[in-house]
Amino acid sequence: MVKKTTIILLLLVSLFGFAFQVKAVTDRQGLSEEYQLNLYRAKVLRIIDTVRLSGTDDNNIIQIAEIKILNRDYKGLVTEIRSTLTGNDAYDIKLKEGMRISVHAEDTFDGSVSFYIINYERTNFVLGLLTFFILCILIIGGIKGLKALVSLSITILLIIYALIPLLLKGYNPIVISVLICTLSTVITLLIIAGFNKKSLSAIIGTIGGLLIGGIIAYIFGQIARLTGFSSTDAQMLLYLPGYISFDFRGLLFAGIIIGALGACMDVSISLASSLTEIQMSNPLICTKKLIQSGFNIGKDIMGTMINTLVLAYTGGTLSTMLIFVGFEKTASEIVNLDSIVTEILRAIAGSIGLLFSIPITIFAFIIITKKSLVKKEG
Repeated sequence: MVKKTTIILLLLVSLFGFAFQVKAVTDRQGLSEEYQLNLYRAKVLRIIDTVRLSGTDDNNIIQIAEIKILNRDYKGLVTEIRSTLTGNDAYDIKLKEGMRISVHAEDTFDGSVSFYIINYERTNFVLGLLTFFILCILIIGGIKGLKALVSLSITILLIIYALIPLLLKGYNPIVISVLICTLSTVITLLIIAGFNKKSLSAIIGTIGGLLIGGIIAYIFGQIARLTGFSSTDAQMLLYLPGYISFDFRGLLFAGIIIGALGACMDVSISLASSLTEIQMSNPLICTKKLIQSGFNIGKDIMGTMINTLVLAYTGGTLSTMLIFVGFEKTASEIVNLDSIVTEILRAIAGSIGLLFSIPITIFAFIIITKKSLVKKEG
C-alpha cells in the first residue's frame, strides 16, 4: 500500500514540476500584457440617461451610466460609461443598476483615463457554480469524489500549462495531444482505481482506443480534404500575434483525440471493474467465459456511450443545422460542407475509438490476469 501511494505521489510531483516548468519557459500569447493589465471589474451604480440616436430605429440607443471600479489601481473610482445598443443580443450589453461589468481603461491625450465596456462580469457566477459542483461531488462521492476532483484538476492543469503552451509554440498537435492524453489517462486511472490490474487494463484500453480513433480521423480527414478551418475560432488563430505557424489539420485531429478521451476512459474502467468483480466472485471462471462476459458487458456500455458521444457533438452544431434546414439546403449540400463533415468525423472517429477500447481492455485484462496467476502459482 505504501509503495502504491509513493508511486502516485511521485507521479503527481513530476506532473506539477513539468507543468510549471512549461509555464515558466512559455511566452504569453494572445492578448498583449498591456491590454490584460487594463481590464477592470466595475459595478453599475445608476443609469444616468438613455438617448435614442437620431435618424435610427427604436433599437439604436445609447445608455449613459455611472460605474464604480472594483479592483486594482483605479479601485473606488466613480466615472461615467456608455453602452450602445443596436438590437442585436449577441453584442449588446444592457446596463442595469447593480450589474457588474468588465471594462477596459485607455489613457487620453489630456492625461485622464476613459473606460469602455468589454462584457458582463461573470467571474462570481462561475466561481459560485464551480463551488456548488465541487460540494456535490464531495457530498455524493465521498473519498472517490475527492479522487475524481484531484484527477480532474490534474487534467485541467495539463491542458492549461502543457497542451496549450506547447501548441502555441508550434509543436506537432497530434503528438502533443497523444502524449497529454496518455499522461492524463495514467494519472487519472491510478488515482481513481489505484495501481492494480484493473487500472492497468483500463489504461491500455483507453490509449489503444484513442490511437485507433486518431488514426481513423487522420486517414479519413485526409481523404475528405478537411482543412481544419471549419470554425470561426480556428480561423482567428491566423491573426494571433507572434507569427505562429499552426498545423490546422493537426489541430483538428488533436481535438478529436482529446474529445474522445473521456468516453474511452469511462468505457475502459467500467469494463475492467466489471471483469475484476466477475473474477473475484468466481476465481475458477475459464478464460473463454470471462471474455464472453466482457463482450456482453461491453456491448451494453457501448450503446449508451456512443449515443452520449454523438449527441454531444450534435448539440454543439445544433445552431448550424438549424440554419441549413431553415434555408432549405439539400442533404447533398449539407454533407459537402467542411464544418458538417468535420463534426461527422469527430463523432464517428470518437465512436470507433470507443468501440476498440472494449476488446483491447478485455484482452489486456486477460493477459495481465494470466501473468499474475502464473506468478502466484510459481
